[in-house]
Amino acid sequence: MALKIPKLESLPVKIQIGILAGLVLVLAVVSYLFYFRSAMETRNRLQVEVRQLEVTVAQGRAIESQLSKFEAEIKQLDQRLTVLRAILPDQKETPEVLRNVQQMAASSNLKIMKFQPLPVAPRSFYSDWPIQIEVEGYYDALGLFFEKISRFTRIINVDNITIKGINGSTDPTRTLQAVCTATTFVFREQLVASATDGGR
Repeated sequence: MALKIPKLESLPVKIQIGILAGLVLVLAVVSYLFYFRSAMETRNRLQVEVRQLEVTVAQGRAIESQLSKFEAEIKQLDQRLTVLRAILPDQKETPEVLRNVQQMAASSNLKIMKFQPLPVAPRSFYSDWPIQIEVEGYYDALGLFFEKISRFTRIINVDNITIKGINGSTDPTRTLQAVCTATTFVFREQLVASATDGGR
């Protein structure tokens, strides 16, 4: 015996409404699963991307607001570098500095017994270049030599000073022997240039 499916029109109204409501519910669930859920996931992903972009834009604006401050700092550093270049000789000027130190000693009536440049000690943007100096003379001449070094346009530090008298000297211009280390500072042009190029 074949199963007889009743027609929708022959069913009571309440059952017809229930069937229609069920169909609408099934269609709504299917629509949500296949369309709305995908659209909502896309919307959520886009919202996350928008928030990330807003953070990036805010960071960019913060950096942009400090740009004038950074430019002022760079200008100050450039001015400082100009001043340092004026008082620090570069590598090619060091022979001239050596000659000047020798001339200052000689013009102060000191006899140079030893004038020995020592190994260079590299620093951040300059190098220490110590020179061991041994002279003979008298106190006023030695004081005049140190005064000339203090007024020199380049930076020269004098330390490790040892002074002793010359026993039995009959020459009034040779009453003492002094040993010291005169350190000049050599500007490292290549290092600063490479750091500047790397920062660009």
